[in-house]
Amino acid sequence: MIDFTAKTYQNLLQAQLDRVSNSLDKREGSMIQTALGAVAYALEEFYLELDKVQRGAYLQTAVGQDLDNLAVLANVRRYPASPAVRLGVFDADIPTGARFSTIDGADSVNFTATERIAFGQYQMTCETAGTIGNRYTGRILPITYIPGLATAEITDILVAGDDVEGDESLRQRAIDALTEQPFGGNVADYKRVVLAIDGVGGLQVYPTWQGGGTVKLSIMGSDWMPASPQLVEQVQNTVDPPPDQGMGYGTAPIGAKVTVTAPETVMVNISATLAVGPGRTAEQLAEPVREAVDAYLLSIRQTWDVPDASGLTRYSSWVYAARVTASILAVPGVVNVTGLAINGGMEDLHLTEDGMLQQVPVLGEVTVHA
Repeated sequence: MIDFTAKTYQNLLQAQLDRVSNSLDKREGSMIQTALGAVAYALEEFYLELDKVQRGAYLQTAVGQDLDNLAVLANVRRYPASPAVRLGVFDADIPTGARFSTIDGADSVNFTATERIAFGQYQMTCETAGTIGNRYTGRILPITYIPGLATAEITDILVAGDDVEGDESLRQRAIDALTEQPFGGNVADYKRVVLAIDGVGGLQVYPTWQGGGTVKLSIMGSDWMPASPQLVEQVQNTVDPPPDQGMGYGTAPIGAKVTVTAPETVMVNISATLAVGPGRTAEQLAEPVREAVDAYLLSIRQTWDVPDASGLTRYSSWVYAARVTASILAVPGVVNVTGLAINGGMEDLHLTEDGMLQQVPVLGEVTVHA
């Protein structure tokens, strides 16, 4: 790529002035300097636009619609936003299609009853696509009149809603499609199929986990928590539906018996002694510290499906004490951290990632004192 970073107003103006004879007045404010200044501004804008066009022509640097246009060449398209599916709990049966509204002010959204699970329990699909449907939990108000209904609540996330795919995720999928060549049930093919299903955020693939022809797929929801039973069932039915597993009735090739599961959660309890700044107490900083550690554990879950250096289907997850300490030290008001313990121990926490067991960290109790 051509480097246009030196094509600034000052550099362009100076280059033009250098071409003018020193016998003429070209000081700041002179007619020559004023006239060339306007040209330099126009040229700087031209080079900025030229750099934008150049970046839009390469998969590694394109953004927005330019990236969409390039990704099509790899047969990859940006994932659209998908709606959340939540569990609705009622004190009576309701008709399918009944509509309800949350009561959280400006972020209020509507849900529609789409499928009956049991008496008073329904799958509720958010009418607004995106992660906004994951946020609210609690009472909901009926939009549809339902005689005899007294209580209505939105509770568990069955399938997490997801926002429109970001540029970096789309870019990586396009690059992977060009370099890994998904085909006929290889690892890249399973990733292509499963990650395209609404609600799936992460995937670990374990070939031959119980002998030849067996494949395990462990999935995370798009909320970066272990997939719900409903999402696991949906993926299983898409890839290799029971009871005729291995018969090729799903996207998996004939002979491949696929088991879809979700990872286990490992509660991570943190305790530490804080040295705090003037006018602060450990109690005041407890919640910001909890949020900082929670953000670190989220980053681990978001990279849970990235293979380690030893192979395409080998994974490794650690909760590092040093990084927990670093996240706490980043909290304003925290001066130092000592005596950090993770689940009662002073060592890093190693999570199991193999064909038999997959684990992800979830924050438990955080105890801080001065």
